[in-house]
Amino acid sequence: MTKREALHTYRIEWSPRSRGDLEAIRAYVEQHAPLAALRLAAALVETAESLAAHPHRGRTVYGPVRELVVVRPYLIRYRITPDAVQIMRIKHGARR
Repeated sequence: MTKREALHTYRIEWSPRSRGDLEAIRAYVEQHAPLAALRLAAALVETAESLAAHPHRGRTVYGPVRELVVVRPYLIRYRITPDAVQIMRIKHGARR
């Protein structure tokens, strides 16, 4: 990573699929624990948004796709472009 990349703040772009993932996770957890569902959704969003400043902290999965464990067992899959971090999926770690 160059010095310029280290100082760069990226825009966060959520794919429709990742937004659907987030809503499905929240709705599932809400059935059992409404307050926990809100907290989990907030933690997932906060972590995804934090990738704007630190996009390289996730591990490389394949090609340009990276993965970051958020709140176990949930993972954020994303890729970095010159100007943005594209959130592709939010998945349960057991569902590869």
